[in-house]
Amino acid sequence: MYKLNPRRVFVHRRVYDNPKAAARLERMLDGLGNPAFDVIDENGADEVIAAAGCREELTVQSSRVRQGIEKIDADPVFLFNTFVWEQDRMQPVTKKYANPRARSVAQAVAGMRPAYGRREQSNGLDDRPYVCQGGWSIHSINGCVHRCDYCGLGYAVNFMLDVEAFAEDLERVFREHPHQMLYRYDLSSDYPCFEPEYGASEVLGECFQRNGKYLLVYTKSNNVDHLLDLPYKEHMPCYWTVATDTQCSQIERGTPNLDERLEAMRKCQQAGYTVRAGFSPIIPHVGWREEATTALEKLFAAATPDTVRLWVVSMMTCPEAEQIFGADNLDPRMLEAMR
Repeated sequence: MYKLNPRRVFVHRRVYDNPKAAARLERMLDGLGNPAFDVIDENGADEVIAAAGCREELTVQSSRVRQGIEKIDADPVFLFNTFVWEQDRMQPVTKKYANPRARSVAQAVAGMRPAYGRREQSNGLDDRPYVCQGGWSIHSINGCVHRCDYCGLGYAVNFMLDVEAFAEDLERVFREHPHQMLYRYDLSSDYPCFEPEYGASEVLGECFQRNGKYLLVYTKSNNVDHLLDLPYKEHMPCYWTVATDTQCSQIERGTPNLDERLEAMRKCQQAGYTVRAGFSPIIPHVGWREEATTALEKLFAAATPDTVRLWVVSMMTCPEAEQIFGADNLDPRMLEAMR
């Protein structure tokens, strides 16, 4: 696990109803240096929200409260939790929150059904006369410690600790959607940051291998040593988002730098994993073209990626981009086109 110092730690009382989740909690607390924590119930949402700093007056940009506005430079609040598997135990969220991170925390405290852990982007595929597969994502963590300026997943990290039950539910999904072979894990966090204490690589890797499916490990992290000796390599392709040195250090604050990410990719490829890379998002900062050339040269010197994906920063307005990145820090030609 990364060396982390969460501002506060909360444990939902339902964690103690599941012995495996409770054991996972103990491992993770030990990995964090056994910090003090508060046990909460379904009424504890506002306490977590206040500790996380998810204030109602924060600027919401394109449905997100982006970390780059406040330039937060501290680890988020941690909430240890489990899925709610019984419908009658669900608690509705009746309070209205303007802050979308506050809303997500409140929903997590009230209870999340396992469908929360899936994002199915190819609904209706079985009725179509072609075999293109949309991207399906799974997640058991919501929130991240990497502090990227464009991201809205800071402030609080919600960990679902009943990973074994999550894997069992995924097997049902596999049976219901046999055409879907690849699942991306994770767009709602960066789970390798919390391994091996969290233990998802072991549990999900075994599940995906046994069912003949593929788990795409989607990460910026260089915390990969726990992966190197796992026996599920064929079913766990590993994908790194990479970036220029300026983007890594000034915009993706708190992340491993480019060289560290490429070394992690090299180690995993050498261990037998299929590796992939993505310049995602590409942010046109001053000097980005020259730095991108260097980054590409470094990438192909370090590894032989199966694919390389390109995706430019998007899903925000130009004034939002200028506020987050600073107009003076953006390529003038790109800024003019954006405007």
